[in-house]
Amino acid sequence: MPLPSKRDPEQLARTLEQWFGRQFGHPCTVSDVGIPEGTGMSSETLLFTIHHDGKSEPVVTRLSPDMNDWPVFPVYDLAAQAGAMRLVGAHSDVPVPHVRFLETDESILGSPFIVMDRVGGRALPDMPPYVFGGSYMDEFSVDQQRELGRQVARLQARIHAIDLDAAARAGFDLSFLPDRGGDAINRLLAEQWSYYVWARGDLRLPVIEKALAWLADHKPSAPGPTVINWGDARPGNVLFDGLEPTAVLDWEMINLGPAGVDVGWLIFMHTFFQSLADVFQMPGFPEFCRRDDIVAAYVEAGGTAPADLDWYVVYASLRFAAIAIRTSLREVSYGNREMPDDPEDLIMHKALLYQQIGA
Repeated sequence: MPLPSKRDPEQLARTLEQWFGRQFGHPCTVSDVGIPEGTGMSSETLLFTIHHDGKSEPVVTRLSPDMNDWPVFPVYDLAAQAGAMRLVGAHSDVPVPHVRFLETDESILGSPFIVMDRVGGRALPDMPPYVFGGSYMDEFSVDQQRELGRQVARLQARIHAIDLDAAARAGFDLSFLPDRGGDAINRLLAEQWSYYVWARGDLRLPVIEKALAWLADHKPSAPGPTVINWGDARPGNVLFDGLEPTAVLDWEMINLGPAGVDVGWLIFMHTFFQSLADVFQMPGFPEFCRRDDIVAAYVEAGGTAPADLDWYVVYASLRFAAIAIRTSLREVSYGNREMPDDPEDLIMHKALLYQQIGA
């Protein structure tokens, strides 16, 4: 469930006019302030137009969530998101929004925020999920659907190809990324355990703990180099013009790790959404984001096929399950669902996760 907005669009416009006037050094006006519906699982997004110096410029602003209002993440690092987009924009040809401003002063809008140029394009919806119909995917042939998934895999390969050492030598500030030393797999599993402990509150969910143990017992033997992980690497976080990507969005899960982390997430997330279509007896898109298509396109774009891909798919399933605890508990707290007798029922794909780890 998205975060409910508590902001008044007209008041926001007046506040932003003053703030932008200070940034530009001359007066400006703000119009068309809107809060998109069905977005904001972990943050708030504002859309508006800035009018100044004879120009009208559409922008998008992302705000940190109220950390007292069931946030999805224990820390919401807008500086890391801005750093990720600036890095990818400067050191690859992957299309990302241009970050204009990062404001850390919470007194302006009540939380830190970033301002980005708005990019045209269409995104696949999460709520209701695109597999239920009603999105631009309905217009596509099966071949076009498969090509859309391949495009996302190619984007992943281009992100993973970014030379962090070269960026550092060029003076780029990489302090928003974790330390590249040590065993990346061990660090990622430790991060997931810490997140689970935070997300669960006073609950215990055996499926999460068993999955973490399985992952620790079956670690990839050849994980490959540590690269930038986009984190939430899936079609719903890409804007498209037809089959052409126009912007890669949502860098809130930016991290470092093996390339398989992103590839496995892309494959798993559609598996999850397609399973919802199956439950509700809808056709969905069974040919979309097929494993062989994704790996082939990733390799074609310069990536190396991840060894132990099954491990990364299970890792993605575990990550999504841990996040589901938090988003489901938010729904309970808002009175939108009952707390189940079995806390594991907070995880929609718990049966799939048990199956994946053979438990």
